[in-house]
Amino acid sequence: MYWISVLFLMAMFVPLSLSLICMPYLTRETVSFGVSISEAVYHSDPLRRMRRQYVWSSSVAYGVLLIACLFAMLNVPEEQQPTIISGFVLLLIIASAVINLTFYTKMKRYKATLPPETLNHSVVAVDTSFRSGNKLIWSNKWFLIHGAVAVISAGLALAYYDKIPDTLNMKFNWQGEVTRTAAKSYRTVLGLNLMQLVMIGIFMTTNWSILRSKQQLSPADPQQSVRRNAAFRRRWSMFNVAAGLIMVLLFSFIQYNMIYPLSRDVMMLVSLMMPILIVVLAIVMAFSTGQGGRRIGGPTSGSGNTYVNDDRYWKLGNIYFNPQDPALFVEKRMGIGWTVNFGRPGTWMFLIGLLAVIIIASLIAI
Repeated sequence: MYWISVLFLMAMFVPLSLSLICMPYLTRETVSFGVSISEAVYHSDPLRRMRRQYVWSSSVAYGVLLIACLFAMLNVPEEQQPTIISGFVLLLIIASAVINLTFYTKMKRYKATLPPETLNHSVVAVDTSFRSGNKLIWSNKWFLIHGAVAVISAGLALAYYDKIPDTLNMKFNWQGEVTRTAAKSYRTVLGLNLMQLVMIGIFMTTNWSILRSKQQLSPADPQQSVRRNAAFRRRWSMFNVAAGLIMVLLFSFIQYNMIYPLSRDVMMLVSLMMPILIVVLAIVMAFSTGQGGRRIGGPTSGSGNTYVNDDRYWKLGNIYFNPQDPALFVEKRMGIGWTVNFGRPGTWMFLIGLLAVIIIASLIAI
């Protein structure tokens, strides 16, 4: 099973590392390493050099980690490979955090040296018809398909309940060997369908958050910005619907394997390839859209001199904390997508409630 481990590592983490390396070229042109700037400053020679330095630094760091991981996997028993991959993931996260923090600090220092006339623009553009005049997301009615798959899977599990073995295989290692079993019961058999329903709820909530997230438009060219931002939300909403269906189908496949057991290799391959498909689709979306729809359509036609100077609300360029902002969801400054406003009590209630649902469903399904 060594080839499956290598396939999983390469297919999952090479695209992920590539997206991290290219992060400065995917964010909005009014943000550089988590620091607000004007588009004119973004395209200046010093920041061009800084972005190239980031690419080289992260390429070397992630490349060394990947090579070291592959080398270690060649020289350890197969049962130790999960530990090697887990260690690689941890080191990748640490390396990314250190690199981002280093360049965030460097960018803050550089911004402090800029002439005052490049820093005194702070303009906010708002389109009052943004949500009513644009189709921003795919309707949550699409998730009726996901729900139908979950209901059909539960119905088949009940119809063929007698064919399911008395002892269920619940957990596997990287070699496809069973590491945990459980006695057959309606709870263990239908637990997968409960998790499907929880996942559908999470994906629907994500879709809703895309719709309700704070609009961020360019004052230099509001009309173009509206078109790009609307397309950006629609594309990620479409991805959200597709990713949710893939995960629901994966759980149905696992449940089907309870009734008609498949070979170990087929089970492992499908279980790994479906999450990898989601990751690859996410990377394609990131490079084709950019943050806020930056890479959609032609070049920006505005003057590029206006921007929102709200760095005081962004801690380390990543964490948004603004009690005065009623928005619960805002665009990330580093990376693609959205984050939450940790300065609002509603955000904490939302996160705690979501975590509680996941924990309770997991305890019931086990």
